[in-house]
Amino acid sequence: MTDSGIQSFFERLQGKAHQAASRLADQHVKLAVTGLSGAGKTAFITSLVNQLLESTGSANLPFFTVSKESRLIGAKRVTQPDLRLARFAYEQGMDALNAELPSWPTPTRGVSQIRLHLRYKPGQGVSKYLFDQSTLILDILDYPGEWLLDLPLLGMDYAQWSAFCVKQMQEGARVSLSEPFRAALQEMKWLGQGDELKLQGLATLFRQYLAECKQQGLELIQPGRFVLPGELEGAPVLQFVPYIANQTDIDWQSLPAGSNLALLVDRYNEYRSKVVKPFYKAYFSDLDRQIVLVDCLSALNRGEQAFDELQQAINWILKSFDYGKNSLLRRMFSPRIDKLIFAASKADHVTPDQHDNLIRLLESMVHSARQDMQYQGVKLQTTALAAIRASQVGQTLYQGQRLSVLTGHGLQGETLTLYPGDVPSRRPAPTFWQKQGFEFPQFAPPARDPLTALPHIRMDQMLEFLLGDKLV
Repeated sequence: MTDSGIQSFFERLQGKAHQAASRLADQHVKLAVTGLSGAGKTAFITSLVNQLLESTGSANLPFFTVSKESRLIGAKRVTQPDLRLARFAYEQGMDALNAELPSWPTPTRGVSQIRLHLRYKPGQGVSKYLFDQSTLILDILDYPGEWLLDLPLLGMDYAQWSAFCVKQMQEGARVSLSEPFRAALQEMKWLGQGDELKLQGLATLFRQYLAECKQQGLELIQPGRFVLPGELEGAPVLQFVPYIANQTDIDWQSLPAGSNLALLVDRYNEYRSKVVKPFYKAYFSDLDRQIVLVDCLSALNRGEQAFDELQQAINWILKSFDYGKNSLLRRMFSPRIDKLIFAASKADHVTPDQHDNLIRLLESMVHSARQDMQYQGVKLQTTALAAIRASQVGQTLYQGQRLSVLTGHGLQGETLTLYPGDVPSRRPAPTFWQKQGFEFPQFAPPARDPLTALPHIRMDQMLEFLLGDKLV
């Protein structure tokens, strides 16, 4: 080994030792920001970083105890722990938000990471008397929401996944959207000699079907890399399709070697073992805290099938994480998520009197998952927040009555003043979708002084719940 190689080895060893010491002292938090595409993960992380960096200045954080008590000395961004990952584009996101015509940060197209050091004065316990200050390490990962839906594939073999896809294609808008793909399969010789060009063409049609489902606002898009392939664009590992025929006619244990079906099974298994599993083990197996962002309002806008798929997707994804109380040994070697917030994002897109309904709607969507986590000892909270508040609340007279309305700007810069409607407090009845009385808007970010913290709704309460106990 060369001198530089030896130095690199010891630097990595030193980094791991430092991380282990931080975990042992309970001064290291890995935060999972979980949400499907469009839930607002990148905007949320940008705002979270901004609130912490501005916490000793212009940030408005009355419910964040360490800030309220003036014990938070400051926050600093440091080099992310995994140098193979991209640097989270915080500065580029802030540039977009601070532009003359503000725009939202660019959605994530790959995996990126950010690490913050939070320096604070201990407020209680032995540390208050032994140390003038302490430092909490906070790691956050950003990734495409599309890839998140691949995690449940780890518990499904090819036949099970195919059966799930067949069932999906028989439901609602998916029937017509899948028709070109299903028609192309009519001449498929599943047990015939493998034809890679044929499979490539079918995979292209399957990807088109999934992309159209995404455009229609449907949420259960699997495999996720088919609509956002990243570095795997064009790779054979993304060229497989579900088996759509009578499964009772197939002996899955003795498929003809080299047949089309055998190739599809091999590629599906390769996708799970070489793409999904490493992604899960690298980023989702040692988390401490979690926030699950759910865009309930967009799902309500898009209709019954989109809403139901969102609910199923969120509950399905949550089964991929490890929850429970953290002991000292677990924190060192196999940490679990011991605190979790379910957050309805974009709370600034409805009037404040609808926030309680929005929270209850989200609670109804994750009811079963909440029960399971509470049984495992996880501390839970459900809230509605806006990582970057884009609207203001005003008043108007309508038919002689004073009505709360939202004011702001649309994505093209136009002025908006509207009442978006009432939020249902639980999954709406089928008749609801036939006479929707609302359309939740899309607001542009607000124009503001670039030297001030981003406006928000309840980000301070989120910080207190997820990090407050680590900053005492």
